[in-house]
Amino acid sequence: MNGKISRRAVLAGLSLPLLVRPSFAQSAVTLDQLKSAGVIRVGLVNQPPYSGLNPDGTIGGFVPTLVQQIMAKLGVPNIEPYVATYGELIPGLQAGRWQMIAAAFRLTKERCAQVAFTDPVTFDGGAIGYVAADTPTVPKTIKELAAGDAMIGVLQGSYLIKLAIDQGIPENRLSQFPNNPAIIDGLTTGRVAAAISTNAALRQLQTQRGGFDIVYPLSEDPPVGSAPAFSSGDTELHAAFQTELRALHKSGELTAMAQKFGFDPPPADLDGITADAACGAL
Repeated sequence: MNGKISRRAVLAGLSLPLLVRPSFAQSAVTLDQLKSAGVIRVGLVNQPPYSGLNPDGTIGGFVPTLVQQIMAKLGVPNIEPYVATYGELIPGLQAGRWQMIAAAFRLTKERCAQVAFTDPVTFDGGAIGYVAADTPTVPKTIKELAAGDAMIGVLQGSYLIKLAIDQGIPENRLSQFPNNPAIIDGLTTGRVAAAISTNAALRQLQTQRGGFDIVYPLSEDPPVGSAPAFSSGDTELHAAFQTELRALHKSGELTAMAQKFGFDPPPADLDGITADAACGAL
């Protein structure tokens, strides 16, 4: 399949019954199983430049491209992608709908307890999008957005939902959108007064479409690592992937690949941080 997704796979990503491939849902996935099958099922989010699908149905974005390269080195040449929201990635993994998360999945304390992250591969923080002509006072923090009664756009399943609520924005003022282009549509048409998303995603849309400005970085959400992830029980597969990932980091190829997709190099204090260290610092 080489990363090409069918319409059927897109539609099935959220509803594939648990009876499909029950052995994968009930026991650890081994590298030998995947080599024999020649394919790994992955869950991803359609959120360029982190992950997504190209117009021809092939995988796109930095993380799926990285995953495909590493899995090919491990003897699994094909990727079978399923599209989900961030909030559905862990339930889908636990249910056996996909065998790994091939998205830039931000490490949080809760997620670290549920899945086995690889070492972080992107380092990005939250940002605020706003339309200057409609914004008399530019918000510098998420907390400032809590004042007033305006609606704020966020991505479905994003870790930023909890952060926004923690910073004082009532849940009934958060308008959730399926993807970042939809958030910006809501922003530029006045359905929301501001958008909260990640810097790289907003920056790409700003380059492509214009019409809004960005506040970054935010004091409440400094850059933290994001990474692919496996089920906690898939220790052999996780270890094999980590070995190849660390080799790419050591050679400099990982950073070069990330930069091709528009990602800045990691902050000096986070460069080379391991998954265990990143999760332990949360």
